[in-house]
Amino acid sequence: MNRNHISKVDLNLLKSLHALLEEKHVGRAAAKMNVSQSAMSHTLTRLRTTFNDPLFIRNAKGLEPTSYALELSGKLRFILDEIDTLLTPKSLNLATVRCQFRIQTHDFLIATYLASAFKAIKDEAPNIVFDIQILTADSDQKLDKGELEMIIGAGLQANPRFMQKRLADEELVCLLDKHHPVLANWNSNAIFHSPHIQSSLLDNKNDPVTRYGKEAKLPERQIGLYTETLNSQLALLPNSNLIAFLPMSLARQGQQFYGLELMSCPFPLPVVTIRGIWHERHQNDPVHQWIRDKIDNAFKQLKGNK
Repeated sequence: MNRNHISKVDLNLLKSLHALLEEKHVGRAAAKMNVSQSAMSHTLTRLRTTFNDPLFIRNAKGLEPTSYALELSGKLRFILDEIDTLLTPKSLNLATVRCQFRIQTHDFLIATYLASAFKAIKDEAPNIVFDIQILTADSDQKLDKGELEMIIGAGLQANPRFMQKRLADEELVCLLDKHHPVLANWNSNAIFHSPHIQSSLLDNKNDPVTRYGKEAKLPERQIGLYTETLNSQLALLPNSNLIAFLPMSLARQGQQFYGLELMSCPFPLPVVTIRGIWHERHQNDPVHQWIRDKIDNAFKQLKGNK
């Protein structure tokens, strides 16, 4: 739409389209917008006229967006976020802030660092609702489309167009059963003769253990198990012949709760840097900035206590 078309559309019309795209159902979208179902049906008719497209096809479950509606979805969220930022008052009253904040992260970071951050945030701003998701391969695209507010990950290479903050550095260590026979002869060669647990999110090119084994011409690495999340590796190690390579904070939990043996790796592994990453559209959003600061403080406090 050009400027001549803007006069045809009010903000509530765009918000209604956003509700329809999220709910894919006229009744649920109406409830979300606090209007009657007939009013939402009338709004859908207006939207179809405005965009010159059916936008949704009715099916047994409700509404199925057309390809054009799906194309509008990412742009619409960006526009509404920008309008929300524009209208956000400079003085931040945390008690009245109401929003959903979507984060993709690693499960071990939730337990180690983020749980305390979320509690501190909720104590001051009880109406901020977090949607915590496990990191996926398409997190960058979701951040770009406005489907996430933040990514907090280990070892991530941030896209140059995103903003980022270094939150902590984690040493990689080995974790294994206390009775693992390799402990009697703890060296690189012996470790590569035992099966390992590997993250399924890492390919061999990006896995530092695999890279080291090839460079040092050690026996071909044996993978006994793949897991999508690092936290799940803890329960798989007791009474097994597996070895896991994990960040120190998570390995300490395995040591404490599962009675596992934590060992320094006998060969060099890079430090894992944990970063917070967000889109530049949120850089000056006062609520987003305040949440980022609280998360950063939680990392600093917990690292300082270790």
